[in-house]
Amino acid sequence: MAHLHKQFDDLLTLINVDPDVLTATRERLALARKLAEQHPEGRTSYSSGSIPVGTHIQPHAGAVSDGDGGIILDRVRHPELGPDGEGEAPHAVTDELVAFIGPKLRDPERTPSYPKARVCKSRRGLKIYFGAPVNGTDVTVDLILALRRRDGRGLWIPDLERAPGSKKAWSASDPQGHVELLTSGVEALRRTRRRAIRILKAWNAQAAEPGFSSHQLSVWAYEFVEPGMGLVSAVHTVLLEAALRLQRGEPTKDPRAVSPDLKPLIPDADAERRLRVAADKLAKAIADPDDIDTVAEVLEHLFPKTIRERERAFSAATPLSTTASLGLAGASSSIPKTRSWRKDTADGR
Repeated sequence: MAHLHKQFDDLLTLINVDPDVLTATRERLALARKLAEQHPEGRTSYSSGSIPVGTHIQPHAGAVSDGDGGIILDRVRHPELGPDGEGEAPHAVTDELVAFIGPKLRDPERTPSYPKARVCKSRRGLKIYFGAPVNGTDVTVDLILALRRRDGRGLWIPDLERAPGSKKAWSASDPQGHVELLTSGVEALRRTRRRAIRILKAWNAQAAEPGFSSHQLSVWAYEFVEPGMGLVSAVHTVLLEAALRLQRGEPTKDPRAVSPDLKPLIPDADAERRLRVAADKLAKAIADPDDIDTVAEVLEHLFPKTIRERERAFSAATPLSTTASLGLAGASSSIPKTRSWRKDTADGR
């Protein structure tokens, strides 16, 4: 195996979610869904985002781990809700679920019980804080309230921060369909796609201001990763093809044809430049994948925070840490110490 490919495998290990944290995220999401379904409003629920797709990462110590899901409301009970009704947002229903779920989570007769749990109203539905970190990581759950669209696939998702009756108070999405797409294909393709998305999410998290939502990176991986690609080639292809798309001014369509076009979180010109620089850097390592110094230089450029985070973890036991001692073997030069990572508050990580 070429040195570069081995380093990408090691990088995946560095961004793995703590197994206890991942287990807790899954269990708490399942519990939140179960409780919501016990309420008369909880017609059915679903999981979405990185947990069912297998692309969860922990880019740095202490990062929050979110479990994402949703509750689909019964439109027969609420004909006034959503664009297919009178456009009303589900404020009252959300308040009911907040008041219902919180006491059940705190109930000392329940196992497990979370006496410090708080359930809050969020922009799209519920935000659940369990008040019980796992190995230093806060494990939370987001539950979106949604309605099935009367015409067409997908769901109507509310924006509870919009004024009642606003045309922008609801948007169309298909989180369940996106999970189906991202878990489709033969096993080899699914595995490469998952791994590429995790690497891309880690790269995106290096910036003080991430340039892309996790969803957009996942859609690009769905579009550009093809059968037979290796991990390094898949990551490079996504970076390059996405840069070319932005350069040409072409949109990224929702592959389920439900949501509006996907856009970067930063200006297109800045996003294109960021993608292009990363693609060019990685191409340099691909051209000489067994050159230890070149590979180390490229990885330290693409993933500086991830490498430095691990360096700090080793510093107490190792007086002088190098990229080699971190599982990202490179030249025997020390990695400069830096301040702690800025807490990433980007949506969808």
